[in-house]
Amino acid sequence: MNEDAFHPDLPESSRARARKLLSSEFVRTMGIDLLELSTDRARVTMAMDGKRNSIDTGHGGAVFTLADEAFALASNLGEDVWVALSCNIAYHRPVTGERITATSRQVSATRNHALIEVMVHDDERHVATFQGMAVRLEGVRPGKA
Repeated sequence: MNEDAFHPDLPESSRARARKLLSSEFVRTMGIDLLELSTDRARVTMAMDGKRNSIDTGHGGAVFTLADEAFALASNLGEDVWVALSCNIAYHRPVTGERITATSRQVSATRNHALIEVMVHDDERHVATFQGMAVRLEGVRPGKA
C-alpha cells in the first residue's frame, strides 16, 4: 500500500482504518491502489486488465467496485463504522482505457447518515457517477463489526 498517499494531517486512527479497508482480500484481488486520502477526499485507481466485458470495454461491475471502495474509504475515516444503505451509479460512457480512477467527496452528513459522491474517470474522461448513502452502525467500533 502507498503510505505516501496519506495526507500529513490524517490521524493515525484513520490511517489504520484505511489500511484495513485496502488490505481486504477482494480489494487486493481487484488490484485497487490508493492514490490519495485526506479527511475530505479519497482517490483510488485500478488497472482494467482482466476486467473487460464481451465488447472489450470496462465491465460495469469493475467500475462499480472501484467507486464503492472510494465510497467506503470516504465513509470510514472517523471513529464509527459506516456501511452502505444504498448506492447507485450512472454510466456515462464506456471505459476504453487501461486504468480507471475514482475520486470521492462527502456531499452531506448528519449524525447517522452521509451522502458520498464518487466520480470515475478513464484517463481524463468522466465515465461514471456513483452516489452512496452510508449509515452509521450504532455502538459498533472499528475491529468489532
